[in-house]
Amino acid sequence: MPRPRPAEPRLALRRGTWCVVWYDGGQRRRVSAGTANPALARQFLEDFRAEADRRPLASTFAAALDRYVAGRAGKVMAHARLAQAATALKRALGELRVDQITQTAWDRYATERTTRPGRRVNAATHQPRAVSPGTLRREFNVLRATLRRAWRDGFLSRPPSLEPPADSAPRDRFLTRAEARALLAACREPHVRVFLALAFGTGARKGAILALTWDRVDFRTGMIDFQEPGRPLTAKRRAVAPMNTQLRATLQEARQAARSGHVVEYAGQPVPHGLRWSWRRLCERAGLAWRPTPHHIKHSVASWLAEDGVPVDQVADLTNTDPRTLRRIYRKFDPAYLRPVAEALAL
Repeated sequence: MPRPRPAEPRLALRRGTWCVVWYDGGQRRRVSAGTANPALARQFLEDFRAEADRRPLASTFAAALDRYVAGRAGKVMAHARLAQAATALKRALGELRVDQITQTAWDRYATERTTRPGRRVNAATHQPRAVSPGTLRREFNVLRATLRRAWRDGFLSRPPSLEPPADSAPRDRFLTRAEARALLAACREPHVRVFLALAFGTGARKGAILALTWDRVDFRTGMIDFQEPGRPLTAKRRAVAPMNTQLRATLQEARQAARSGHVVEYAGQPVPHGLRWSWRRLCERAGLAWRPTPHHIKHSVASWLAEDGVPVDQVADLTNTDPRTLRRIYRKFDPAYLRPVAEALAL
């Protein structure tokens, strides 16, 4: 039986001089380190390995994605979403080299990118459809960041210049107050009722509400602190919001029945991954003509406040949203906005 051949390059002494030996396609290769000094030979070996790793054929886009995702662990809050986007990219482009990810390759990916059946969906009956512009934009950002990381690591001479997909139009549809009352009236599960009360009463994001613990709900001052201790500050900021009378009553009732430290709980456990099936059944019982998502609630609250003419700075402080975003997206819902200007154009 032939001896197993080492896959990695190694040092070997030949005629008093160190050399690097490796196998390429079954053929034994050798290159001289040009020295008899073992320390200098080990340095030569490390340089040889680093150069080999940076050869284009040795760096696939899948490997670059793995390095990027692993490098972002502990540095981004939505690491699972980043990994999900990387999985979709790896499935279609992973076998290519990093230098083969061009505008043409991305355009082909964007054209052919469709949805896949979920775990609870029968693959035989699933009808693929184009993914949303937001999903495509998120995957493009991961692709571009991965290529920039590959460039910094020496796998690319320069990152390619890629044209990003178009942004989706701002969301115009939002829940009316009547639809919000219908959702509250249709609530059967206590954890969904508490979630809705917090969402409609503060305009906080779903993740901030599900992560809220009782030690950050102060009934004495009537304030709710959605910022988690030790959580890095990100672009999606979290506010300290006051509770109105209706929300206070709901929270006091929930506090008496609480079995855990989380405000939104189910069977004594936190609800970390959303309200998928509870939310779907709730929308069906409420008889809504469309199916919103929990993310529509923050958008709805900001739209209601704009309709009521609440100043932008106050809406920004309550919902912890960038005032520039509010002026760009929500000011159009204010019926008084630009009305004097329009009247000035009367002939």
